[in-house]
Amino acid sequence: MTLKPSPQPCGTMNRSIVVAVDYGTTFSGVAWAQTARPDIQTTIIQWPDTEGSLEGATSDKVPTELAGHGRNRKWGFGIADDASRHQWFKLGLDPNQESDVISYLTLNYPDPKALPPSYDSSREAVVLTTDYLQCLRKHTSKILRLRLGDGVVDTTPIRYIITVPAIWDDAAKARTQQCAKTAGMGEDIRVISEPEAAVVHALDALDPHNLKPGDTFVLCDAGGGTVDLISYSVVSLDPKVQIREAVAGSGEACGSTFLNRIFRQYLENEFGDSEGYGDDTLEEALKDFENNAKRKFTGDGNVIIRVTGLADDPARGVKRGKLTITNEKMQALFEPVMSTITMLVKNQLKHTKQAKAVILVGGFGQSPYLRKNIQRVVGNVEVLQPAHGWTAVVRGALKRALNEDAPDTCRIQLALRVARKAYGIRVRRPFNAHLHDTSRKHFDEYSGRYHITIMDWFVKQGDEIDQDMPLTLNYYTTKRVSSGPLSYHSTELFSFAPSSEDEPPLYSNSAMKKLVLLEANLSPIARSIIPIDKGMDGLDYYVLSFQIKVKFFSAHTQYSLWYKGVEYGNVKAEYV
Repeated sequence: MTLKPSPQPCGTMNRSIVVAVDYGTTFSGVAWAQTARPDIQTTIIQWPDTEGSLEGATSDKVPTELAGHGRNRKWGFGIADDASRHQWFKLGLDPNQESDVISYLTLNYPDPKALPPSYDSSREAVVLTTDYLQCLRKHTSKILRLRLGDGVVDTTPIRYIITVPAIWDDAAKARTQQCAKTAGMGEDIRVISEPEAAVVHALDALDPHNLKPGDTFVLCDAGGGTVDLISYSVVSLDPKVQIREAVAGSGEACGSTFLNRIFRQYLENEFGDSEGYGDDTLEEALKDFENNAKRKFTGDGNVIIRVTGLADDPARGVKRGKLTITNEKMQALFEPVMSTITMLVKNQLKHTKQAKAVILVGGFGQSPYLRKNIQRVVGNVEVLQPAHGWTAVVRGALKRALNEDAPDTCRIQLALRVARKAYGIRVRRPFNAHLHDTSRKHFDEYSGRYHITIMDWFVKQGDEIDQDMPLTLNYYTTKRVSSGPLSYHSTELFSFAPSSEDEPPLYSNSAMKKLVLLEANLSPIARSIIPIDKGMDGLDYYVLSFQIKVKFFSAHTQYSLWYKGVEYGNVKAEYV
């Protein structure tokens, strides 16, 4: 399937193949293009359904599921309908968020086929994610060879970009990136947040010139597992469409998968003891519901489901292998999911100033009944469904990646993001008896004075962040000359996400979360340019004032060392 092309010059660029991977909770997608022809962008729609096959199932996405082990490993459409399988393992990459998605729906409508997670679900998630991404990568390679030929693929570098949830912390995003590396996707793997990728496609598909500067809209990514929302405002329209985050994201486990589980529970409760009811009847009905009824239901008519083998029962709507479900019953089946999603939308709109539209993307976002329910609760706010909404994330990610080589590929730019939490470091300050806790002071031999270690919160929750404007962290370190040259300086970076309007703490406490250990290599700074001063103890000290600059990108953070206006390379970041 070829994406909508945008005319642009090919230019003279280093040729490479760009592959975007939307690693989803329930389904995943892949799109690719050559930098020499960035206008031709292709999504993979053929997936293997048997071992060794190249093309079998036709779909815009493939299930994010695994079964078996080692040589018997099955994935995606290759898993038998009645087989137990690993599902939702993506969420284990961020244990902090995994607990948050245990919603009313997950507790009340579990999947009977899902294998239970291991004791260490985070470690299992890394293994399963790596295995799954390896399956995706191998299939993508086969497709590229089929479409471009072995000669092109063997001589052209392949660059991958993978999507991650915006609400994940940096450790989970780095974990995803490492899984992709281990899966063979290369060392230089870009990452982009799912909503940023989705909004790139959505605005491009909807013609953003219907918007004007100052307009605000809500992006609702309704998928199989989760529904995520984030609000954006339009900054400018020329020469490119610039947008900024207006309200931080929110979400819950209330995707369309739960409709399948609710429908399954309904069938088993209603017909479990009926003549002719069995696994084959159940699986056929579930497939018909997934592929037809669930996607096409509008809330305005009855629905017919195939139930081959089930004995006729006119009183319950069964006749000649078909089950008629009344419009009222279908609405009742949809209600637990619809009410959860509409509540999320209403809560997002409460914090969004005069939203002009709600834009629906994701597979479930294409549902006419979901659109109708959201329209009912938002009143005069437009509810829009851009074309190719199910693959919005992977299409937008590909455009963003191609933009590095062909700047005209992507018309949408994110100017500012909203910090979802506070970020801070420990700093030493002169002790002040009027401001500080006396029990925390310590004596500094170099200055001969008391100091205290406090928190410096350089980003507050709700702050606007511009990735083109790095934040500067100032550091000051001393070391006796007799102890040898300065080598490394380690520092920890913390995050704080208040549940209310609480200010970040002045001193370290258990409410903070250790996010990353930074290790700056100071040895490249020539000793001849580092000041030496005599301390109060009469000994010589190196006295170094340097900076670590922080750049927040879509889905990762970059740290670099600076001294006297000169950059001395990246700072090593080890996520905790």
